[in-house]
Amino acid sequence: MAVIIYPRTMNWSYMKQRPQQLMAQLGSLGHQVFFENLAPLDKEFKEIEPNVYLFTDTKTFLHKKLPALRKQHPIVVWTTWSKLRTRISTLFKPDITIYDCCDEFPHWAKYEPKMIDEADQVVCTAEVIHTRLSLAYPDKPLTLIPNGADSSFFHIPFSERPADLPPGPVVAYIGAWAYWVDHELFAKAAIRFPDVHFVSIGAPYGSSGDYSNLPNVHILGEKPHQELKRYLKHIDVALIPFQYHPITLATNPVKAYEYMASGVRVLSTALPECIAMEPHVTTATTHDDFLGKLAAMLHRPDTAEHKLARIAYARENRWVERGLKADQVIRQAIIDKGLSVQ
Repeated sequence: MAVIIYPRTMNWSYMKQRPQQLMAQLGSLGHQVFFENLAPLDKEFKEIEPNVYLFTDTKTFLHKKLPALRKQHPIVVWTTWSKLRTRISTLFKPDITIYDCCDEFPHWAKYEPKMIDEADQVVCTAEVIHTRLSLAYPDKPLTLIPNGADSSFFHIPFSERPADLPPGPVVAYIGAWAYWVDHELFAKAAIRFPDVHFVSIGAPYGSSGDYSNLPNVHILGEKPHQELKRYLKHIDVALIPFQYHPITLATNPVKAYEYMASGVRVLSTALPECIAMEPHVTTATTHDDFLGKLAAMLHRPDTAEHKLARIAYARENRWVERGLKADQVIRQAIIDKGLSVQ
């Protein structure tokens, strides 16, 4: 097994995204995972999942912990941020570097070529990214590992309706309340369906729309990941109302898998990765198309057959399977370097 370091980009508790999910799966497979947390801890290491340890005292980790680990196991750095290339090579000096390209943020693009040159393996989340990288870097080992469904979302116990979720029909978006959300579309939907409550659950990220004049819009803010299940049970339609943007056109939405795992119906802007999920996800190309399909979903009851099909699709695309694929990538990189792995 390997020692896997995820260098600092976020707090472990910040939502529950691809890095946390993959690191948890790799820990469950027996690797020792060290996640460099942004927020300080009250102890040197905190085991947050089996074999997954948070740390913030990087100096102590580098000088006391890492040398002993290096004598016993290959050191692998798994990073999702290309800007960390120099920090990774100078501080951690890994045997293997794996670059996980999971977002197409335009302001990160200038760092990517050197990061990919440094990486032993490259991983990506979406077909759009895979196509671009395979053409730009034909000699670099490249593996597509999409996002996935959290297994806990398949078994949501009954719970009372959350107190901040208004009574009546609910259409909800769960995720970062960010500039790539189509706020104009969200507002149009709220105006079109005044008897339906439109709910946003997620951390604010950048500028967002003004909904102060729409009484049926409820911005609930960020909730702990495990609490989301309490809300999903009371949602009639879950939305992915994204603008067409380089970021969204290359995204493989985690929320789509979580929505489907809970059985809720999903309506999305016609993003490439969501089109590939049809018929389990309904997609719409324009605002009028989106509103028309939302009207049909609100007026037509869901069926047990369709619900079970969504859940089955999500079950085929769990983080468990993604973790096994990531483990294969790590093992292959170690073999290619001629290192030993148990």
